[in-house]
Amino acid sequence: MSVEIIVRETGTGLEIVSGRRRLETLLALRDEVVVMSPGVGEMVIARLPDGRLQASANPEHVALFRQPDISGNPKSFA
Repeated sequence: MSVEIIVRETGTGLEIVSGRRRLETLLALRDEVVVMSPGVGEMVIARLPDGRLQASANPEHVALFRQPDISGNPKSFA
């Protein structure tokens, strides 16, 4: 499973432009998901205990939370 989220940078962080519904679906299954965002690249988005979302494009964070696709395709991550 893979998901693409389009985000834009604001004065207070990143705002999701499209893909929020798919992201919410994935976060219902896991607390952290790796997504692809055009212009940003791969990023990990985590739901904090208070319900807020936090994102990081740090490659070390992305590698830590990257999960292989169930189909075994190593190029697709969720």
